[in-house]
Amino acid sequence: MYSDQASIYNSIYYTKYHLFTENVIGALKFYGANVIAIKDDVRLTKRLHIPSRRLRGFVSHKVGPKDGADYVGGNYATALNFETSLPNLLPESTQTDIAVFMDMANLWSVDYDSSINDSSGIRSSVGVNSNVYTPIGPLSFVFALPITKESTDTTQTFRFQIGTSF
Repeated sequence: MYSDQASIYNSIYYTKYHLFTENVIGALKFYGANVIAIKDDVRLTKRLHIPSRRLRGFVSHKVGPKDGADYVGGNYATALNFETSLPNLLPESTQTDIAVFMDMANLWSVDYDSSINDSSGIRSSVGVNSNVYTPIGPLSFVFALPITKESTDTTQTFRFQIGTSF
């Protein structure tokens, strides 16, 4: 496929699981990505955003550099997640998994205009994630409390989702 604004995209994903007890599993997840233009600037549609599963407690695509009122994404993104399952809080018949988490992420750098508010501070949140498995598909509930944020970020304390995302 040919583009008049070619760019190079690199990313790394790393997940490490640890069994604390028979029913308590912890996870450490790392995500890093960058996109650079071969010539000129990276297209707006190719810029990076922090995925909502990597930074809970914030509205998807409403974090990071802004150009006026528009969130334009960045050239660099990183996220670190800690999560652990909580065993036997509800009866097995409810088919519900509950976990606690801490998310940290950053999105920064815009190559086309150095005057854009970069807002490159670390965003972080803590919360509880619950997945309920039903006949219509999985239901996901996230309650998150942002700890650190930038003034331009849009936060989201509660999120509900039906089904899975790919």
